[in-house]
Amino acid sequence: MKSIKGEGSVNCPNGCEAFDAEYWTLVRGDKDGELKEALIGGELNLVSCPSCGEMFYHDRDIVYFDPPKELLVFVSPKAEKDKFDEVKKKMQKDFEFLRKNLSEMNISYSPFYLAGLEELKALLDYDEHCACQSEVIAALSAQKGFKLAALAPSHARVKGYPLYIPVARDKYDAENVKEAAQAVLAENPALTLLAALLKDLREGKELPPKI
Repeated sequence: MKSIKGEGSVNCPNGCEAFDAEYWTLVRGDKDGELKEALIGGELNLVSCPSCGEMFYHDRDIVYFDPPKELLVFVSPKAEKDKFDEVKKKMQKDFEFLRKNLSEMNISYSPFYLAGLEELKALLDYDEHCACQSEVIAALSAQKGFKLAALAPSHARVKGYPLYIPVARDKYDAENVKEAAQAVLAENPALTLLAALLKDLREGKELPPKI
């Protein structure tokens, strides 16, 4: 499935006559890097009024899909936030329809339902933050001779954990993970996602399953 454009009537904020315009309704984050960057930069779905020349963001429903990162997001216009419970039910029905009719939507993780592009941008910023911390963890683990256990991206995202977990010795268990995590954090205390995992393990929470 590729990124998809739609077309429809758009209302100018200056009260000019409505006009037809094209805008993106589905963005494949893993295949269309330029569209992803435009979304993050606030440039996606900018339209220009032919009457007054005003450039503005056409706030409408959009789906963001990145299968390798196990990320599917349904985004409603920000103006619908006040009735989001009702809107969310509609988006859930849209998801069920897509899952039944598109083979790529045969996913095992839950989608996100958000209101407004800013919430999607915040989620993508978090994913970038997670990826950066995970790369640092991988590099420091290699320096110390630790192995790495990979987590499912959807699980790591929900739990607030890194994508990679350092493991002392061969066995993936809580004690070996705690030992390795403590050593890596001693080198870089700013690795907040790894610190969150270590805190949870010290409190007796379950070790996340690796992939």
